[in-house]
Amino acid sequence: METNPVLIPEDKVKALRSQYLGGDLVDLLRAPTPSEWIKNRPIRGGGSVDYIPGAYFTMRLNDCFGCLWSYEVKEHFERWTETKDGVKKNGQLVGLGRLTIRVPGRTITRELPDGTKETVRFDPVEIVKEQFGGSDIKTYSKDVMDKSGKVLHKAGESIDIGDDYKAMATDAKKKCGTELGMFLDIYGPREGEEENSRGKEDRVSGGQLDVLFMRGEGAGMNEEETREWAEEELGKPLDGCTPLEVMALIPKLVEKAKGRINE
Repeated sequence: METNPVLIPEDKVKALRSQYLGGDLVDLLRAPTPSEWIKNRPIRGGGSVDYIPGAYFTMRLNDCFGCLWSYEVKEHFERWTETKDGVKKNGQLVGLGRLTIRVPGRTITRELPDGTKETVRFDPVEIVKEQFGGSDIKTYSKDVMDKSGKVLHKAGESIDIGDDYKAMATDAKKKCGTELGMFLDIYGPREGEEENSRGKEDRVSGGQLDVLFMRGEGAGMNEEETREWAEEELGKPLDGCTPLEVMALIPKLVEKAKGRINE
């Protein structure tokens, strides 16, 4: 005859929880990257880096979680450099991606030697990772004409903005995936190398800071307050940030300004 479940000590519950959410799943997430998955591409300033195409991130997510994951771009914006005559160039897309994983509930029951049974029930778990990603907006370098001389595409026009959005979304998803431990044998060392080799051209400029402070003023903060807020958001001094990191704060300041107007 079945007896009532016994109370499980907290340390044993933690061990079972670790086994339920870890074990083979963690090993699979952190598995070494197959050499044939590793690609190489050139980077700005010379040199090249190894990377993993986005399709392999999707493959590993499916291997680990089946269909119990989803991905979305929560917000995005474009930024451009304008020439003195007002022409836009060097466009970039920046987006905040969210990777959500849903681990279903589970009940573990086992019978002890004395005939009693111990049961541990786990509620469903939702794991969320968010990261910013970016992509350059590819444009025509010169006018494209047909055989009759009619201009089909002007210099500076986007070639395929849809592909650029896809690249931005994939970049953010890949960064979310590395926070789960995926492909860190490739991206872990690379991140350190990129931090050490980052030059002045990758640091935020005075003009970009001016935009940040202007948006901060719209949100009701002076320059000093905006700087303190931004450094708290980013976790480091502004002078050591990249343009992408600083420009990613603009949507938050825009929302703060909207909230201030509606008050």
